Amino acid sequence: MGKAANNREDQFRYVKNRINMLNQVVSTMDEQDVDYEDYERLLEMVEQLQMKMARFKRDWEDERE
Repeated sequence: MGKAANNREDQFRYVKNRINMLNQVVSTMDEQDVDYEDYERLLEMVEQLQMKMARFKRDWEDERE
């Protein structure tokens, strides 16, 4: 996933892959063993995805103009 996502299809594929990866990470965690650092790491992953999606949204909005 190091390749740039420059069109809608690649951008959406990137989002799907990141969500799948996040799901895999969460699925492997044991609720009783999760600690503060695990929570922080997950939060960072979600925030990074949110920032990327906001950028993709701006790209899509620019295409509509």
